[in-house]
Amino acid sequence: MREILKKYSGVIYIALMTAVIVVVLNCTNEMGQIFEALRSMDPRWLCCAGAGIVLYVFLRAATIRFYLMRRGHRVSWRSAGGVTGAGQFYSAITPSSSGGQPMQVVWLRRLGIPVSLGTACVCVKFLGFQMAVLLLGGVMGLANARMVNEQLIGFRWLVVLGYLVNAALIMAVLFTIPRTRVVDRMSWAVIRLGEKLRLVKNREETFERFQKMVKEYRDALLQLLHTPLDAVVIFALSIMQVLSYMGVVVCLYHAFGLTGVPAQRILTMQLMLFIAAAFIPLPGAAGAQESGFCIFFRGIFPDSGLMAAMVCWRFFSYYLLILLGLIMMAAARIHRKERRQDPKENSEKSDFPY
Repeated sequence: MREILKKYSGVIYIALMTAVIVVVLNCTNEMGQIFEALRSMDPRWLCCAGAGIVLYVFLRAATIRFYLMRRGHRVSWRSAGGVTGAGQFYSAITPSSSGGQPMQVVWLRRLGIPVSLGTACVCVKFLGFQMAVLLLGGVMGLANARMVNEQLIGFRWLVVLGYLVNAALIMAVLFTIPRTRVVDRMSWAVIRLGEKLRLVKNREETFERFQKMVKEYRDALLQLLHTPLDAVVIFALSIMQVLSYMGVVVCLYHAFGLTGVPAQRILTMQLMLFIAAAFIPLPGAAGAQESGFCIFFRGIFPDSGLMAAMVCWRFFSYYLLILLGLIMMAAARIHRKERRQDPKENSEKSDFPY
């Protein structure tokens, strides 16, 4: 029982937080107002919001596929979609999105991609997205500095702290490229600890394998620096990912029939919220995201429709991504089974060989 609770703790936490929000809304008599507001929404803009999330997921799959193809590993769109779906699903149900990247490396390994290259692929995708978020957030934040200051009185420190956390994560990834001795010392300490805990049998052999993997990982990242055009393409895809994801709240604003606030200001507040929630160590930052939306978007959405906007935004930006992740993983697994059962496919080299 304890193992089951530990394994599904993220899912349980999300379900509990969702239930708490529903109960609170019901007790404050806002549930009726929310349903009334949802019924009045423009379905065309809702479709645009859904299309933005689908485009966001597609662009993430395209980034994985492009990077691997440029490194000599061709994967199908369905396989890249399965890797992307695994990342979206496990990021959503684990604290600080910590489970998404490892699961993507596992899925890539099952595609025949070496762990070192798979790790580099995931890190490059992560770096591109985080840099795009910080760049767009910085530019749009400065362009709308007056509005941000007025909107976030008493909460600006959250954005500053979020910037520091995101910058630290980027530096941590880049730190592994030149600092080989420091990485070796850290890895040796971890391996020795694993040996004491009886998790590692042969520390010399384990350390040698780890050094080889780190070298291949560094070589893969350095190769990207020597192909600037690839870096530009990946960063451009990352910019489009950020805009398609952040643009959901703009679609919801118009879906409520609201006007008066320019789209760039809405995007700015969404970027500030995304950055500020980066350091929340909870699955999907559940609870913090909902509260943050009500703080960051008060005055943009009217008080009578703010809770309805939050519920709708959370559905598109979080729950829909979980659903899409499950669908994409299922489609990839079905594709795998079909190729296994086809004798012609089994006799040929498959891009999903597990």
